[in-house]
Amino acid sequence: MIRSAHALIRLDSLAHNLKLIRSFAPHSKVMAVVKADAYGHGLIKTAHALNQTDAFAVACINEALELRSAGILHPIICLQGFANQQELRDFSNSNIQAVVHSEHQIALLRSEKLKQGLCIWLKIDTGMNRLGFSEQEAQSAYQQLDNCSNVSKIRLMTHLANADMLDEASTYRQQANFDQAITGLESCEKSIANSAASFAYPKTQRDWIRPGLALYGISPFQEQQSHPDVSELKPVMSVRAPVIAIKQVKQGDRIGYGGTYTCPHDMRIGIVAMGYADGYPRSLEKTVPVSVRGHLCDVLGRVSMDMISINLSDCDCEIGENVELWGDDVPVTDIAEAANTITYELLCRIAAHVRREYI
Repeated sequence: MIRSAHALIRLDSLAHNLKLIRSFAPHSKVMAVVKADAYGHGLIKTAHALNQTDAFAVACINEALELRSAGILHPIICLQGFANQQELRDFSNSNIQAVVHSEHQIALLRSEKLKQGLCIWLKIDTGMNRLGFSEQEAQSAYQQLDNCSNVSKIRLMTHLANADMLDEASTYRQQANFDQAITGLESCEKSIANSAASFAYPKTQRDWIRPGLALYGISPFQEQQSHPDVSELKPVMSVRAPVIAIKQVKQGDRIGYGGTYTCPHDMRIGIVAMGYADGYPRSLEKTVPVSVRGHLCDVLGRVSMDMISINLSDCDCEIGENVELWGDDVPVTDIAEAANTITYELLCRIAAHVRREYI
């Protein structure tokens, strides 16, 4: 039996979500974030479906080069920038824009003679404390880049740590810190807003916004909060797998490794060809459903490497029938919450052998 779990990717939903996001930031250009294989959706197919974006953002140079090899001509911004001289030459040769966040990168820029200068995004750390120059270092870093013959243009950016929380004081502080740090550099193009900020913090919508998760039809806000406009997003990925066996079990029988589920009565159960080797989380802390013909059926017992058990007692189903693990009927946010993780992780860890089907 071949691996039969698959992820159905709706390309028209990607285009819909991009259009929706643009409507909330009509004066900003869009840098569509497609790192990590487009959050597990498939880098090249996703990029072609998002051809109305203004630019793409990736994490590292190999992702950028993959886009170029596929014929993508849009501006591409590499969010981690370059780490050595060879990568720096690759940036120049393939016309990739680089985020510069350290003195090490500035030193590399000074040490190499490039065929063509780079468009640089100077990253300022305004409170995330991850990548970027401090607010006090920003002006000096800008001047060093401005005096470097390998730099053709400088843009400015920062990253928000808590934009997924509504009316969050630290987000307002980061915005203010950024504006203070770039005093005198206001003529440069700027970028602050990620997915959540593009909806909830309009003052962070500068020249560019950088949506990621929202492009894939998933709310970027924490589960205990919400924003009314994200309800218009359309899920792009629907993960599905077939029922490969159906059996009757009796009251008192235990199901799966460890026998963690005891049948309260005689039951009809189905075995689905999807497990943690495929990317379905083993760490579920509460009962979650799958969708069978639109009917929600609970997952029973522990998730195995290649299989899960589901309750079919009240649902018609035949061997070979596909069920939805998450997607249209079962929000991936619900699965992530039950597994004590985030949607980003579930999307990104769908295994490479789980085939993507594009419609």
